[in-house]
Amino acid sequence: MDDATLIMADQSRKALDQVSDTVEELLTDQVGAEKAKALAELLSEGTWTHDFAITYEAAKKLGLNVSDEMPTEILELMDLCPQPVRKDRLRTGRHM
Repeated sequence: MDDATLIMADQSRKALDQVSDTVEELLTDQVGAEKAKALAELLSEGTWTHDFAITYEAAKKLGLNVSDEMPTEILELMDLCPQPVRKDRLRTGRHM
């Protein structure tokens, strides 16, 4: 193994730890410290790819405090930055 591989592995571990710590911090007030830690690990450790949209239903099953109400202002803002539609997914407007 060369130095570049070791450096990338170290940076990757640090990035994962930082993401996990941030998610845990954001969720602790909502779900409690123990559940926040478990969710942070689940959400940051490669369960899904970075472009996988966690649906409203999936977020509810995870125990997250989510709503299916979307303010009109947010929808209008999202319309200003359209994203390409992938053929294997339909846009339902119920993304997190």
